[in-house]
Amino acid sequence: MKFLKTFKEELISVPLLIVVFFAINWGLNSLFPGNAFFDFYSELENIIYSVLRFIIALSVSWVGVRVIFPKVYFFLKNEFYVNFSEQETTLKYILAVSIFLMFVLASSMSAKGQEIVRLEVLQNITGQLDVKEVRNNSSPEIDKYLASVGINEPAPWCAAFVSYNLNEVGVRNPNSAWSPDFARRTDIIWYSKSKSKPDVKCCDVVTFYYSQLGRVGHVGFLIKQDKAGYFITIEGNTNAAGSRNGDGVYMKKRRVEKTYAISRYIK
Repeated sequence: MKFLKTFKEELISVPLLIVVFFAINWGLNSLFPGNAFFDFYSELENIIYSVLRFIIALSVSWVGVRVIFPKVYFFLKNEFYVNFSEQETTLKYILAVSIFLMFVLASSMSAKGQEIVRLEVLQNITGQLDVKEVRNNSSPEIDKYLASVGINEPAPWCAAFVSYNLNEVGVRNPNSAWSPDFARRTDIIWYSKSKSKPDVKCCDVVTFYYSQLGRVGHVGFLIKQDKAGYFITIEGNTNAAGSRNGDGVYMKKRRVEKTYAISRYIK
């Protein structure tokens, strides 16, 4: 009961924020059913993950101080914390504000990580949806994708599109124009043949297997899984029909069972 009384304002704000989140999600899906990337459940998962990560980091840091600097630990615990209320008012203001700002900064840094990188990739590739070939497998933008992986002549470019955009935000990846390189076991976090539910995070990489090739033959960015269960993707070197050798960058809706695997590079 003491805990509830102490943190009642914070606890009340949680359900209110969830309601606001849900309202925004509903509004976006209603206004832009084909384009809204906001996903309430995925965002809620990200927030919970960030909070838990911050708590774990704080706990590990506190234990680390106790093990490595035991005198500092006991001073903070027995002197600073116990005698805080007895300090001069001006000093308490300074310390209280400093500690609060330190926690805000630490929380921001903890939440930043992969979520911010995913958002940057999403913004970049969404801005490239107007990229189209001027001639077969070539245009100023496509040539830039290919050059980023060491290819200086027209060539299939779905994998180069993925590499280029991951490289732009400093994410390590196969840096290759060969789509099977994006289906390495060390990077795959889910196979379509598995019975488990796909762990979908925005801007993971999804690959497609072609039996006539006997290998993975196409690759793109996975944006989300919609309410009907389809994968929403943004892919290069495809077209309105979903070809693996199309004429531009497109947003696609893919059946889950027609995909091969999900690989994760933003970690």
